[in-house]
Amino acid sequence: MADIERLELNREVMLRLIKALIDGEELEEIANIISMDPNLSAKLLKFINSPYFGLRKEIKSIIQAIAYLGYNNLKDYVFVLLTSSLLKNKSKEEIKKVLKFAYLLRALAEKILPEHADEAYMVGIFEPVKQEVGEKTIKEILEKAGISEHVILGLSDSESELGKLKKLAKQLIDLCGSIITGENIELPNPLSELDREELIQICLESENKAHALVSTL
Repeated sequence: MADIERLELNREVMLRLIKALIDGEELEEIANIISMDPNLSAKLLKFINSPYFGLRKEIKSIIQAIAYLGYNNLKDYVFVLLTSSLLKNKSKEEIKKVLKFAYLLRALAEKILPEHADEAYMVGIFEPVKQEVGEKTIKEILEKAGISEHVILGLSDSESELGKLKKLAKQLIDLCGSIITGENIELPNPLSELDREELIQICLESENKAHALVSTL
C-alpha cells in the first residue's frame, strides 16, 4: 500500500474547524475556515471527487463539498486528517489499522452504548495519537477543539464508559479472524450477548470502511 500524500495541514485551522462543526456553525462559516488552509481545501475536494463517492459530476467548490458530505461525515474526515498529520511517520497500512479500530469501536458502541457512538469513534481515532504525543498533549488538543469530556475520559480513564468499551473493542478486533471463520471460541461479556452474525458484520464493515477511506488519503 502506497504512502499517504503528505500535504502539510494547519493544525490550528483543523481544530477551529472541528469546534465549528461541533458548535453547528453556518455552512458559509465552515467553508471560510476550510479556505484558510489551501492544503485542507485541496484534500477535501480530492476526497469528495474520489472513487469513494463515485460522483458523476465533479464538485469544485468547498460549499458544495460540505453540503454533499454533511457535518457529521466532514467531522469524521477532519478527525482522520488530524490523526494522520499527527502520526507523521505512520504508513497507510498503519493508518488503516487506526481507522478499522475506530469504525469497530463506533459499531460496537451502537450496540452497547448508542448514545456515545460518535464519541466512541473519536476515542478510536485518537487513541494512537495519545500514545504518540502523550496524554497531556492530546488532552490540550481535544479541549481546544471543544471535544466532549466523555472522549477525553475514554482516552485517559480505563474505568470510564468509553474506556471500558475501548478495552472490549481491542478484544474484539483480536478475535475478528476467528469469529469470521466460524471457530468455536469463548467470547467475553458483553460480546457473548451479541449475535455472532452481528459481530461478523461489525468486523467486516470496519475493515471495508477503513480500506475505502484510507485509499483517499
